[in-house]
Amino acid sequence: AQAGDAPPKTTARRFHVMPVVGRAEFLAGCDGPALVGLRPALGAAAAVGAAGARAAAGLGPDDPGEASALSPDRERFSRQIDKLGARAGDHEAKVLLASYGVPVTRQAVATTASAASRVAKKAGYPVEVKPWGPTCPTEPEGCPVERDLHTAAEVRRAFVAAGSSIGFDAEAPVIVRAQPPAGRELRIRIERVEALGWMLLADIAGVPGPLAAPAPLCAADADEIARHVEATRADDEPPDREGLADLLRRASHMAVAHEDVVARVDLARVIAASGEPPLVADAVIDLVRAT
Repeated sequence: AQAGDAPPKTTARRFHVMPVVGRAEFLAGCDGPALVGLRPALGAAAAVGAAGARAAAGLGPDDPGEASALSPDRERFSRQIDKLGARAGDHEAKVLLASYGVPVTRQAVATTASAASRVAKKAGYPVEVKPWGPTCPTEPEGCPVERDLHTAAEVRRAFVAAGSSIGFDAEAPVIVRAQPPAGRELRIRIERVEALGWMLLADIAGVPGPLAAPAPLCAADADEIARHVEATRADDEPPDREGLADLLRRASHMAVAHEDVVARVDLARVIAASGEPPLVADAVIDLVRAT
């Protein structure tokens, strides 16, 4: 710097220090406000940090251009969408989601009992079997699922039972999938809401809701929704909230990036298990088709 130049500007970060006391009776020795108890103090600090991050991110949806940063396989998406009618059932919806890196259950469609046994062996026991088809209801709405199958004989019996239980032919094709882990379950809907545009709505057991945020989700909103998901038992490690936030962002970007063909995305069962990456266990996608 030359003599006489103005000194460089510096940005100072200001911190407010607030004492933490173990019990309320110790407040008498505090000069000013204080937090009581370590756990509430950590919770308060986390809430303040989340609020600060949200304020810094600003309001509104993520930049749609950020979809490219997720490295979607648009060719795979297009190949699948061209095969579909007005609705993508569970298996086809998962192909579309996987093209955007959304984690889904390992599964395949089997058209015969012997094929179902081969798929089960490849997926790895235990497996689950459910009917396949665009008209099948979601699992929360009553789609039957044959669970906890450990042998080829059980899979062959499930092949016959799965479709006939909802009025399908006994030889109707089925989905055979690796049994997902037990964990906290969410239902995620991504759809247009009148006067608001694209929104993501999250139903989480035990959380008043639904939680809502504009789609595609920005990182701060995705983190905030994931933060509400707790372990199913108090002594379990928390679920992978970072992975869940990434799943929500990818699904929401997929919907908005293809709003010309996607009318609504229903991730009917998203499972966030302790010690396991989150995944989509059940999904349907309503499509925009010219009549």
